[in-house]
Amino acid sequence: MVMLFMVVLTGATIGTAIGVNPIWVIGVLVTTAFAPRQLGIVAVSLMDLARPAGNNPGAGGGVKSEILLIPEDSINWNAFPDRSADGITITSIPLKTGKYMKRFYMTDDVIEPSQKKIKGGNVDSGGWEISLKGFHPGWGDAVMSWIALNGYSFKGCIIFRNCADGKKYLIGEPCNVVHIDDIQSKWGSSVEKERGHEIVFTSKQSKPLAVFTGAIVYDPTSASW
Repeated sequence: MVMLFMVVLTGATIGTAIGVNPIWVIGVLVTTAFAPRQLGIVAVSLMDLARPAGNNPGAGGGVKSEILLIPEDSINWNAFPDRSADGITITSIPLKTGKYMKRFYMTDDVIEPSQKKIKGGNVDSGGWEISLKGFHPGWGDAVMSWIALNGYSFKGCIIFRNCADGKKYLIGEPCNVVHIDDIQSKWGSSVEKERGHEIVFTSKQSKPLAVFTGAIVYDPTSASW
């Protein structure tokens, strides 16, 4: 009501000063002040979405057992590229000099990436929670040391790949990196029960899972594979 009163008063003053009917001026000001508008919203055309090709496009599984971890402090975030126009493609991950992507083995057929939209406090907030759960077998010294040194502190990005076509996917983005959400270590009571470590990596980020089309950069001196 206060705003409306100010608009009427301003319109009457301007109209009188310039010799124009104040009602006309008030009408223009009211329309301008109270017209609905959407600020900060970029219009994107909705596209058709057809059934994927193939006889069994919705089948799960098939993630390659070699997961790639990229520590946060190995990435040159100042040079990290924006996504392409399709909203999903990232063409490179710039690494600092002497830094590499680290291999991490997980057992075939139990690696499970997932993604869900998370709500914010209102329609202008929210994001995506992306996780990768997998199993590393055994209680060897190497994995136990890795958990002790990195189980709490790891932060960075993760690349996983579809074994069939080699397509690579990226979890993590600038300022919203992956962390280890959970580790459950199991010692099977008999040979048919699993012994090892179920590990869950998670990121809460502003954009959904990315498709990575760049090169994999291995440490040439690593004997871990």
